[in-house]
Amino acid sequence: MVVDQSRGEETRRLVADVPGVTYMTSGPGLSRGRNAAVAATESELVAFTDDDVSLPEDWLARLVAAFDSVPEAGAVCGRGVTGDGALLPGRAAGLYRFPTNPFGLGSGFNVAFRRAALDAAGPFDEELGAGARFQAGEDTDMLYRVMRAGWAVLCSDDVTVTHHEWRRAGEELRLHYRYGLGAGAQTARHVAEGDRAAARIARAEARMHLRWLLVNAVRLRPRAALLQLPLVTGLVIGYLRRRRQPAMRR
Repeated sequence: MVVDQSRGEETRRLVADVPGVTYMTSGPGLSRGRNAAVAATESELVAFTDDDVSLPEDWLARLVAAFDSVPEAGAVCGRGVTGDGALLPGRAAGLYRFPTNPFGLGSGFNVAFRRAALDAAGPFDEELGAGARFQAGEDTDMLYRVMRAGWAVLCSDDVTVTHHEWRRAGEELRLHYRYGLGAGAQTARHVAEGDRAAARIARAEARMHLRWLLVNAVRLRPRAALLQLPLVTGLVIGYLRRRRQPAMRR
């Protein structure tokens, strides 16, 4: 299933003759595209990836095997490597339950869900994700809500994809700001719904990034230190902006 949110016809032409591919379009916003894909399918498992990722041939088979091995898993999060083979940051392999911190638990370029878990959690928050108001966080928000609905999240080192790095230093700073913006916005929604655990997790996340800012500054790692500042700034701004909105209904 390819959900095209671009303005031109290039993607449509690219997949037109590929066997087994269903092509559809949606309005802007990554969460909107994910919701459109979920609504257009009926399979028990739904896997997601992005357009800057290369997948191994056995990617889907490994996801299915992971779900089969842990019936209580509502989501499976795989790992990512760069084009040079370097392992990207990710959570240690294992089974995670509410109220685990969802930030860094998984990434939308290599994640899959049981449809039953998605039904329990509700649709992706269309205020979150690339192309939406709060530009990131739709994946961590869904993982958090899946856990809150009683399902576990399985992190697996056996499901690995290649994520192609293409951003320069300035773009990375803007990306980390967007990460923080999405994290703050999703936290504000949950707090407005009476979820105190979400507030505790966000405070701990902010403290961690501030600590790493100081540690990297002391260790004379300016690039690593600089990435923490826009993330924390985005977290605060995202929280305050979302708190000014009425609580979203599912």
